[in-house]
Amino acid sequence: DVSMYYHTSGPVQAVARHTLFTNTTLFVIIMNAIWMGIDTEFNDADSLLQADLLFIVVENSFCAFFFAEILIRYLAFEKKWNCLKDFWFKFDSVLVVMMVTETWMIPGILAAT
Repeated sequence: DVSMYYHTSGPVQAVARHTLFTNTTLFVIIMNAIWMGIDTEFNDADSLLQADLLFIVVENSFCAFFFAEILIRYLAFEKKWNCLKDFWFKFDSVLVVMMVTETWMIPGILAAT
């Protein structure tokens, strides 16, 4: 259990260990999978900047949630390099980096050009 590497006190580790945090994250993952199907079916825009407002808001909401989730998990580690011992943390981090790139960085670069 990776939580053995977490701080033993403090609010961030308490959040990261809480079953509500885990269950909420699993629920958002399921909702994101459903949303991907909806987005694929109904969003004809070539980029997020060209999409209807609903698609922009929902994509940014998922991105913000997953970014906050990985940040909370990272900050819960007492020794930060221990996060590299957790396969799921590394996997989730790669997914979040890709999502941040797609949702925030690329639209920002496109808007600036």
